[in-house]
Amino acid sequence: MKFNRHIILLFTFIFSVALPNKIAVATKVKGPVEIMPIGKKGFSDLEPGTILSDGDKIRTGPSGFTAIIFIDDKSTLKVKDNSEVVITGKRTAASISKKINMDEGTIRATVKKQNTDFVIQTPTSVASVKGTDFWLVSDPETGDQIIGIEGIVGLVNNETGQEIDVSEGMSGLSTPDGNVGLTETDPSSIPDDPSDEIEGPSQVKIYLEGPNGEQKVMIIEYQ
Repeated sequence: MKFNRHIILLFTFIFSVALPNKIAVATKVKGPVEIMPIGKKGFSDLEPGTILSDGDKIRTGPSGFTAIIFIDDKSTLKVKDNSEVVITGKRTAASISKKINMDEGTIRATVKKQNTDFVIQTPTSVASVKGTDFWLVSDPETGDQIIGIEGIVGLVNNETGQEIDVSEGMSGLSTPDGNVGLTETDPSSIPDDPSDEIEGPSQVKIYLEGPNGEQKVMIIEYQ
């Protein structure tokens, strides 16, 4: 276990030095999915294996879907159809503090570590999570719905500051007029997760250039 941890820490250190702004990898893509890289003005098609930088914007069209893995701890973000998100991350010594700015749509977040920040900001709410699994459905007109799958999600309404904790089997609601509420989850309200039906690369190769011009290859493997 200690050996694996040392490998992960070494990997994170190397990655942060060689590619300081790179924070995630798009592992699966289905249907219309586009990316606007940070600093660019237009969208282009997102391809499986694309390395994502701090500030990249992702949007999915009808029937579009993508799965994203963060490079520090393999936390995942699944973005369903008709969604728009900006992926941001700030590095610390051995991890990335993650923030997703979400305009609208449906996402699933599976956060692996307990000691790293993972925040989702929508026009209506802020969701703060540590070591958990949940769905978030966001609509600027009707508000947000958090569906707890595992762990606890803190949901704060932007208008009033009211806060609730959403746990497994519960759904939290946050509306633009400032209301929040908590109910038992209706199983029929849980979105379908299409990721298991989509084939994608099981590893990503990243080509690096060392300080003396030497070429190196870094391989990220995942399931």
